[in-house]
Amino acid sequence: MARKDRERARKRHAIERARRESGFEPAPKEERPAKPAARTATRRPAGGRPESPLLHKAKVGDVDRKGRVFERPMLLHPKIALYIYFLVLGIGLVSLLRRDPSLQAVGYGAFALGMLVIADSKTTWLRALPFIVLSVALAAGAIALAIGLG
Repeated sequence: MARKDRERARKRHAIERARRESGFEPAPKEERPAKPAARTATRRPAGGRPESPLLHKAKVGDVDRKGRVFERPMLLHPKIALYIYFLVLGIGLVSLLRRDPSLQAVGYGAFALGMLVIADSKTTWLRALPFIVLSVALAAGAIALAIGLG
């Protein structure tokens, strides 16, 4: 067996193992007719864009670009996560530039949300755990600043 075949088999087995361990059952495939009813039925709408292969919501068993197998599903679509993170960065920068304590609390809360968004993109709970812990710490800091402990 060639080296590339062994690598493919290893990845396939890792995907199958992750799906079995998580209890994931794929949806039954729909049967499609051999020929489409009309030629216009197969065309995309004029304004529609093809979806990017990089931006899709990962499911259990999916493999990322580095070959890591997702053992947990993503909660947010990557495009939505990107918008949230840009919003978090904007709020965070404003809160850092202005020294108002209530605005600093909002910044801490925004960064806590940002850490959760980053944790959602991780392949396993173990890889996501540091970001979740940091998010809890930032949320605690935001609450402390908001109620005036700091």
